[in-house]
Formats: sequence, structure tokens, C-alpha cells
Amino acid sequence: MTTADIYGHRARIGYLCPPRMAEILPRDFYRIAPEGVTLVISTLTVTALTKIELDQAYELSMTVAREMVAAGVDVVFFGGMPINRARGQDNARGLDALEAELGVKISSSAAAQEKAAKALGCQKVVVAHPYDASQDARHSGDAQRYGCEVLGAKGFGAIMSQFGRIPREAALDLGRALMRQHPQADSILYPSPHWPVIEAIEPLEREFGVSVMTALQAFVWDALRLAGVNDRIEGYGRLLREF
Repeated sequence: MTTADIYGHRARIGYLCPPRMAEILPRDFYRIAPEGVTLVISTLTVTALTKIELDQAYELSMTVAREMVAAGVDVVFFGGMPINRARGQDNARGLDALEAELGVKISSSAAAQEKAAKALGCQKVVVAHPYDASQDARHSGDAQRYGCEVLGAKGFGAIMSQFGRIPREAALDLGRALMRQHPQADSILYPSPHWPVIEAIEPLEREFGVSVMTALQAFVWDALRLAGVNDRIEGYGRLLREF
């Protein structure tokens, strides 16, 4: 058997997925990723973002990450912004330590989104997210840590277990509403890779002349580049097409 005989002959991406259920992310990953790239996904235990759940998810994620490395993945990607922040997976020092321990390329949701925002030159941004308004400050704070000025934030109002029921046009509608309120914005950020967002990227970039950065798009982009897959991918925004 040769490498070309396996599905993931170009790259196998290991993804530690905090939510107990993953519906949108796997489907959209395979819409973006080129042939020969596969997703090795493990869902964890998070349903309500409590500290106990996040601690349990981190401990389980480290066990599963080692199993993924033993299975031969090329990259291990730690999902979950709250876990990333709490456990130092949002900075180069923390990721370097994990790479040294696990022996493969490592990234995280926080690190990928920060890299993507910097690559796109995001400065004055609006943030559209799937949660209710109580999460505006959390997601705005993440964008500020990327070096962005946040002009406004708006949520759809869903809970995590219902993200798969969010209409496909919701992300587009939120982006348009935010741009009408804040026409001086140069970028729209969409945190969370677990709701339907990728179909909004190209229409919004064309309509408003802005950059759009989504959590799932940033994950796929960062993981592909770390794995040495440098294809320029059309249809999902400037990030995957130009960088």
C-alpha cells in the first residue's frame, strides 16, 4: 500500500470538538477541503460552557489528541475558544509546548482566528454569532484580542444544541444588518464553526467590499497550511483564495 491509497493521502486533520454533537462542521469542512484531505473528529462533552464541563473536556481532549497522533494525523486542532483561552492554547508559547509534547503540528480555534484576522488585515469589525445577546461581550472580547476595534455585535439567539436548526440565510441576514448599522466596518467576524455560515462569505465580501472571517473557514485554512496543503480555494472568501 502507498500513501496515495488512503483517503487522506494529502493530509489527515485531527479535530477535538468540544460540543457533544457536531453536524454543521463536518459537512462544511468537506465542502471546503480539497480532495485527499480528511477530517479525524472526536466530539467531547460540552453542552453548556460550565467550568466543570470545560475542565472535563480539556482532560479528555488531551487523551484523544494522543490517540490521534498514534493514529497518524498530520495536525491536531483544538476546538473551543473558552478551553483555548483557559488552557493557554491561544498563544504561541502554549501551542509550542503542546507540539513538543505531541510531536505533530498543533493549532487551536483561538490561534487560527487570530492568524486569519491578521492575514486579512481586519481592523474595524462587526461580530455576528449564533448565541443570544448575553454572549455579545464574550465574542467582542475575542475580536479585541486579535487587535480589532469592534463596532458592533449581534447574535441569532440560539443555544448550542439547536445550532443545526439555524436557517442557512441567518448568517447573511445578520451580516447585512450589522453592515447597515456600521458601514465603516472593514470586516465581519463569525465565531463558532458549528452553525451554517460559509454560504454567506462570498456574497457579503462582494456586496460590501469587506473581508469575512469565520471560525470554520479559519480552522480549515490554518490546518491545511500547517499540513503543507497550499491550494488556493475558490468560493469561500479571500482567506482561502489569497493566503
